[in-house]
Amino acid sequence: MNLFRSAMGASVLLCAATAANAQVVAVATNPQGTLYYSVGASVAGVIQQKGGMTARVQPMSGSSAYAPLLNRGEIEFGLMNAIDVVNAFTGVLNFKGRKNPDLRLVGALFPITVGMAVPNDSPVKSIKDLKGLRVPSQFTAQSTIVFVQDALLATGGLSIADMKPFPVPDYSKGMYALGDGKVDAAMFGLGTGASQEVHVALASRGGLRYLPTGDTPEAAAAMRKVFSATYTKLFEPSPAYPGIVAPTRLMLYPAFLVSSTHVSADVVYKATRAIYENKAALEAASAIMKTFDPSVMAMPNAVPYHPGAERFFKEAKQWPPKAL
Repeated sequence: MNLFRSAMGASVLLCAATAANAQVVAVATNPQGTLYYSVGASVAGVIQQKGGMTARVQPMSGSSAYAPLLNRGEIEFGLMNAIDVVNAFTGVLNFKGRKNPDLRLVGALFPITVGMAVPNDSPVKSIKDLKGLRVPSQFTAQSTIVFVQDALLATGGLSIADMKPFPVPDYSKGMYALGDGKVDAAMFGLGTGASQEVHVALASRGGLRYLPTGDTPEAAAAMRKVFSATYTKLFEPSPAYPGIVAPTRLMLYPAFLVSSTHVSADVVYKATRAIYENKAALEAASAIMKTFDPSVMAMPNAVPYHPGAERFFKEAKQWPPKAL
């Protein structure tokens, strides 16, 4: 009996020591209920189940709040789109005067797909036809969206100077402004809840219709001059994509998992590998991760990759990053 108790005691102590020494990592995201939170939860789950680390989601108000924490190594991972991570790294625009030089990329998780859309009965057939029309502008609470819309307009040889601007705080308000008839066209996220709502609101006009993003070499160059991390993809009509009434090319840009120089190469290597090898588990936890493509997880960006991620991508024959 004493021997049994001694063995049990040793087992308990061993488990306690193991728990105390286990690597615990946090994944910072936007608040609960957001797309980033859903993705962060799926990533944390895979890191824990497949990466051998204890992982938790850390919801915060947004990347402006958690980028400095990432930079200092107070949080191990966080989600940031291709614009925000560059702005944070270099200390410009929404991060003006607040450089975060220790940020490092882990990999692209999913593409954000956007396009300019009009009511289906509109005579506008292309982005260049938008010249002189009313479109959302300024995006005072979401300054990075200015670059996204400017990149889309550039594929048609336009800029906001060619339009009649309608100031809005964020791009969701711009989408709803189209549904309310306050603008003639607006930028929409493909398959978003707002796009579905506006599509229904415009039922009397045939719903939404996305305008094709220019796919000539000149259009692509103009788009990437404004926003270098962008690429395009052809989408076929689908019930999941209201507004795609014919094969239509739209613009995409990646959302990255980000870390910092303060996180060990071993931790980032294990996290990168777990994510790369477990797409099925990721998409089971977050629908948007069905668009995750491990083969393009290493995508070009001005922010350097973490040595741990680079090490894995070299092993996986996915290095150096290649533009799409």
